[in-house]
Amino acid sequence: MMENSKEAADAGSFGTEAHFHGSVSKKELVEAARAAVISTADEIVRKRGILLGHVKLFISANGTLKLNMVDPTMGIDMDDKLNDPVVDGEIKYMAAAMGVSDDELENIMMNSLKSIDKAVKLNFKKHEHNHAHNVTFDGV
Repeated sequence: MMENSKEAADAGSFGTEAHFHGSVSKKELVEAARAAVISTADEIVRKRGILLGHVKLFISANGTLKLNMVDPTMGIDMDDKLNDPVVDGEIKYMAAAMGVSDDELENIMMNSLKSIDKAVKLNFKKHEHNHAHNVTFDGV
């Protein structure tokens, strides 16, 4: 008998944090962030046929951006309070999904962040395999 609900659900999870310095247009950063979330969800659907879980991205700079997707057919839930231009900030990105491993999800998500890394050079915090659901997304 499995005591771990994550194992029982065949679920993977991953979270990462990065910061950036400099200035970028709000439009460019929002488009890149949306592209990252959509790319992650689309790749999970491509691999497993459905997204049973969620993908969340939070940017804190001179304002905030919160993105959340639980169903690709319904699009992204977005709360955009960023100022333009966006200057010096932090990104928190996490997902949990059934039918993908932690490592698969990490690879999918890190690849999807290339859209943001093109807009602003991301400096990742010390790499830790953060597969527990302990990345804080207050208010997301």
